[in-house]
Amino acid sequence: MKISKLAIPGILIFTISNFMPLSQNYPAIQSANAAKSSLWNQGYALLPAPRKVEPGEGSIKFGADWEVELLSGLTEQHIAIRTLLRRLNKQFGINLSLRKGGNGSSADLIQLEIHPGCTAQGQKEALARQAYFLELKPHRILISGNDDSGLFYGVQTFLQLLGSKKELELPVCRIEDWPDLELRTIHWCEKEHQSRLNTLKEYLDRAAEYKINAVGWHLENTFAYQRHPVIGISTAFTREDIRELEHYANERFIELIPILDFPSHMSFLLKHPEFAHLRENPHSPYSICPSKEESWELLFDMLDELLEAFHGRYFHFSTDELFNLGDSEECGCAEKVKQIGKSGMFVEIVMRASKYLEGHGKQVMFWGERPLKPEDIPKLPNTLIDAAAGAPTLDRPDELKIEREHGMRVLIYFSTKGGEKRIFPDYFPYRYHQVYSRDHLKTMYQRISFGEIRENDVLGTFIAAWDDHGHNHEVIWLGLIAGSAYGWNAGTPEPDEIMPRFARLFYGPEALQMEEIYRLMNECALFWTFSWEKRRFLDLPPLPDPNTLAAPGSTPYQKGRYSDISYVKDSHLTGTEGHGFFDSLVKEKQLNQRLLALLNENLNRVSRNKYNLEVMRSMATCWLHNTNLLQTLEQIEDNLSTAGDMQKNHRYAEAISSLLRAEKLAEDICKERERVYQQYVKVWEVNRFPEGEWIIIQRERNLNLEKWLYDLKGIRHTFALKHRFDIPERSLYPDSY
Repeated sequence: MKISKLAIPGILIFTISNFMPLSQNYPAIQSANAAKSSLWNQGYALLPAPRKVEPGEGSIKFGADWEVELLSGLTEQHIAIRTLLRRLNKQFGINLSLRKGGNGSSADLIQLEIHPGCTAQGQKEALARQAYFLELKPHRILISGNDDSGLFYGVQTFLQLLGSKKELELPVCRIEDWPDLELRTIHWCEKEHQSRLNTLKEYLDRAAEYKINAVGWHLENTFAYQRHPVIGISTAFTREDIRELEHYANERFIELIPILDFPSHMSFLLKHPEFAHLRENPHSPYSICPSKEESWELLFDMLDELLEAFHGRYFHFSTDELFNLGDSEECGCAEKVKQIGKSGMFVEIVMRASKYLEGHGKQVMFWGERPLKPEDIPKLPNTLIDAAAGAPTLDRPDELKIEREHGMRVLIYFSTKGGEKRIFPDYFPYRYHQVYSRDHLKTMYQRISFGEIRENDVLGTFIAAWDDHGHNHEVIWLGLIAGSAYGWNAGTPEPDEIMPRFARLFYGPEALQMEEIYRLMNECALFWTFSWEKRRFLDLPPLPDPNTLAAPGSTPYQKGRYSDISYVKDSHLTGTEGHGFFDSLVKEKQLNQRLLALLNENLNRVSRNKYNLEVMRSMATCWLHNTNLLQTLEQIEDNLSTAGDMQKNHRYAEAISSLLRAEKLAEDICKERERVYQQYVKVWEVNRFPEGEWIIIQRERNLNLEKWLYDLKGIRHTFALKHRFDIPERSLYPDSY
């Protein structure tokens, strides 16, 4: 479906060319949107929003006295029927009896059927297969699908409507629905962790609820390669695991698409001594040398094993961030760059890999990004699918036009969690000092629904979520679901409706103030990132001189490091402010405490996805500890400064007391860190395997406050012995009292 834009003074009108001319279609769109909004205004949430809604009058009371009637030869083994019965039981505590049509029962009925052509006439076959018709009337509910997947999606819509309210109530209405785009792809990135198999099954069920039908899976070293077993970690997924998961996905009309990087992002491979000689740069495991035939032999070995494990239509050959392409002089890459350029090398790499994959019956996706030049796109076969189309940081002038003219299909790309060093997506816009975040949901809405890319031959969407810095998959679902919703139905709902609809469906109608929770998560995550980025190459406050207790430097170390910062925050929660960094800690602590209070309240209220809130609470607890740490370091520094002043005035006992207070502060914050982190790890390891080190722990532990504390105690002992006749015994040996 192609979407065009017409500008009229003061109005931007979006038209859907498959329906009718603009003059007739614009009122129809307004009417359809009004109908959809009427459901929302009645308290019913749907994501994605359906295409056509005809509201009726009144509502339907639903309960355990209803029956399920199977038509058109359906059996209870069909995934749509199993899903309906399982979710009714699990989510609503309802067990419905099941019968086949024709017994003349007068009970209230949910009727299900596969009825080809019941809706979406004139649509492409790939879209029409996913179409469904849903009619809700008193005493009779009909769910009809053009095909198996359409029936399955009709069941998901029915369950969303039923779960929108605390009461078991449904609206009287008729819904006809089918997708804009064939694929709604989400991204599983396992670069910094490995999810558990059962977790991924739960994620597939969750994705299916929102009509997501493809997963691009970055496995890296979480796949157990048999030919090269050194690559996979000890818990890596086996072929049998993949086949089990793929079967589970396919049953739910979801395709698993393996993603393999080449030649960059290959540290998971090139860190091993066995493969170090294949590095493009001998000192970095980032890129493999594409000029060495052994590199290709290794690639084809890996591809063969992945092809044996995955049986879907697509394979994603990841040409991501080829920064070092052609850097090596010894292998001839640098000379090749001089001859054909980096773009020419990019084309050669993609051509060779895609030929191999297409020879095995795969449709090949790739990242059509730098260093590929737009003028070189026609050198690639138009059977390739550019999975990075529409990304503003990747596209160059005329790229979309050239791909369009070349006949290359594309996926609309949007990153809900990029490579930035934050562990919570920037869903809402903020400005922190020199750290900026976009209006995430609004940008997603506009780019996916109305961007120039809609003029291309769009296969679907790709909603990325990069795991470069150890986020938990639980925090990315708002972005995955919202982006996929616009891939199903462009332009609906408006961005300001996404969060409340998501909250009602994802957590249940009992959830309170979820938008504030997400905004606070956004804000607290940014503060955590900002505080640690400023500290990246810095250390703890310098230890005092053991004789004079004087600290090096003329200003306190902590305050001196941050004194040049006017900490600017632009937020709907706190307004626009400019204040010193340490002054901001009090405000940040208040926001964090508010966040934790809201999370705890909702954990006692919500009926769905409680674990998601537990993950966010574990993160918020760590961020609160971070503000405690920064405040503690300031207090430690004040006590060290006081100790130095007391020494100058020969008040040695008071100097020792100040040092002891500094030690106690350091000891307590270290204990708090370990207590908080133990709980954090306990929560996170529910859905993933243990990691060697967690990023939220690693940065603080790298400070090595325990070693600093040990050294400070040594300084205190040295100073106390020097002035032992001037210091009371209680101060000299506090541990004895």
